[in-house]
Amino acid sequence: MSTTTDSRSATGTEPEPRTKRSSRVFAFLQQLGKSLMLPVSILPAAGILLGVGGALLSGATQNGWDLPVPLRVFLEVLKASGEPMFAAMPLLFAIGVALGMTKNDGVSALAATVGVLVMTTTMGVIGKETGQIVPLDPKIPAADQTAPFSFLGIDTISTGVFGGIVMGLVAGYLFNRFYRIQLPTYLGFFAGKRFVPIVTSFAAVFVGIAMSFIWPPIGNAILAFGTWASETASSFAVFIYGSVERALIPVGLHHIWNAPFYYEVGTCIDPVTGATKHGWTTCFFAGVSEMGHLGGGYLFKMFGLPAAALAIWRTARPENRTAIGSIMVSAALTSFLTGITEPIEFAFLFVAPLLYVLHIFLAGSAFLVMEVLGGRLGHTFSHGAIDYVLFYSMAERPWLVLILGPIYALIYYALFHFVIVHFRLRTPGREVEEQAMADDGASVSGIVDPRDEFALKLVLAFGGRANIEALDACITRLRVSVHDKALVDQARLKALGATGVVVVGNSMQAIFGTRSENLKTDMEDYLANRAGAEADQSSAPDPAATPSAEAPRALVVEPEDAHRADLMVAAIGGPDNVANLECVARTRLRITFRDRSQVDEVALAEAGVGAVMWQDDATAMLIVGPRAGACAEVLATLVQPQTV
Repeated sequence: MSTTTDSRSATGTEPEPRTKRSSRVFAFLQQLGKSLMLPVSILPAAGILLGVGGALLSGATQNGWDLPVPLRVFLEVLKASGEPMFAAMPLLFAIGVALGMTKNDGVSALAATVGVLVMTTTMGVIGKETGQIVPLDPKIPAADQTAPFSFLGIDTISTGVFGGIVMGLVAGYLFNRFYRIQLPTYLGFFAGKRFVPIVTSFAAVFVGIAMSFIWPPIGNAILAFGTWASETASSFAVFIYGSVERALIPVGLHHIWNAPFYYEVGTCIDPVTGATKHGWTTCFFAGVSEMGHLGGGYLFKMFGLPAAALAIWRTARPENRTAIGSIMVSAALTSFLTGITEPIEFAFLFVAPLLYVLHIFLAGSAFLVMEVLGGRLGHTFSHGAIDYVLFYSMAERPWLVLILGPIYALIYYALFHFVIVHFRLRTPGREVEEQAMADDGASVSGIVDPRDEFALKLVLAFGGRANIEALDACITRLRVSVHDKALVDQARLKALGATGVVVVGNSMQAIFGTRSENLKTDMEDYLANRAGAEADQSSAPDPAATPSAEAPRALVVEPEDAHRADLMVAAIGGPDNVANLECVARTRLRITFRDRSQVDEVALAEAGVGAVMWQDDATAMLIVGPRAGACAEVLATLVQPQTV
């Protein structure tokens, strides 16, 4: 073992673990960002219930309207129904994060719920002992006292959604660590997944104790920043918020950036209940309209980016204008109505990054301009026309959007048109050899059920079933973790409708817009229930199967290939255990074994095999990497199976 380590250091591969570590950290942040989308998706429902009910009741009170009793009761029901969702955000975030970290296993949600309750109670006890929580004195009138923060009826230290996120991460980690744990026979009932909520409850005690001392200074810092951002330097703060939020869109980390501003930054007093609220979005929907600092998003989502889409359409080559127009008009309408901007942004992000830099600056300026001119608007899902209409009556100076929006549309159109033409940028439709009309792959008609045809095309574009490690999706992105990104056919994905493909480590993000969640479900359903041998193909050309008129090129075999092959032969149970061996798609070996039980997957990993994907009881796909061909040559001389 020591010899192997020294050899690797000498060959200069020492930095690789650092690269892998960075990739894992980034993948974790992306998974966290995706996990946050589940609780955030509840916000539109909560905002509509609370916003519509509260706005109409408030308007009736201010204007002296005498509402009929049934209507007043109905509006009060709407308002009361939305309030608990905002109040329970820490719990909802804990559940959402836990589910996101455990592939939606419901046991992790139960564990997160138990964890939040235990952590909250623990922090309440510690807070009273340290003087951070001062209970109400029954001898003093309640109006003369400040009520302690209460969550789910428990007086505790307020950690907001951050506490929920921490507990969700803890519950997710403990689930992944212990969901298959074996216990002694007499404790067998508590083995496996039943053990997870139990161990989470004990862990939550220690998390609560730690948070009681760690969180107060962090919370005070957030409170100070919120006061500064809301009262002293709100214009600068919203400019930074808007610019950074757009800059994080390409890597999918903007959800993490948004959460503190929505639910933590800024403090207000609920005008109805008198309770203390945190977060610009939370305060806005509590009826504190001056906390609508994020209204600038309406300017570029409803007007600016749709105008940019128009510029891309108008600058396309004449022969491509019709096809590009249908795509851009659809994306512009989506952005205007819902505020979902990725279909437009990813159309120019990679082919014309200069345009995206301009877009980041313009987005930040939109927030700044609205803030300076006193526009205060809130949103739930995003800054689209639907939100604008629903919450118009709750806002301050919402008419500014209708004045400034067209101005931003002109700025976006003029800048994009000039930059595209002047710098000859190859935005969609301007390619010398048009790729937007590329073939979406070989026809799969008749191979599978018609409902599975598109799912199969996606599977093949991602390198086949064996190359797919995990499937996921957020609002606009189909997120697929793969074993070998070289096997992913990005051109085919774009031909299938993706407006862009983001590569982060071995995670592929195909931007399919709001279809992404359904596409993920279709792929999961197909792979789990009906996929056959057709799903094991790959859109990447297979050199072994590609005929050539030229003489075969001699394959150079390095000493490390021979050493690796020796280790692999030992790991697969010796040369006699191989019935068939073939190199496929440049980076994989498909091996059929005579006795699967003799295959040591741990030893294969130590030999440098990235993954072992079993296709049936005897055949496995080994992800070897770019030296798979050389490795297959050496293995063929050692095991001498039927080699293709």
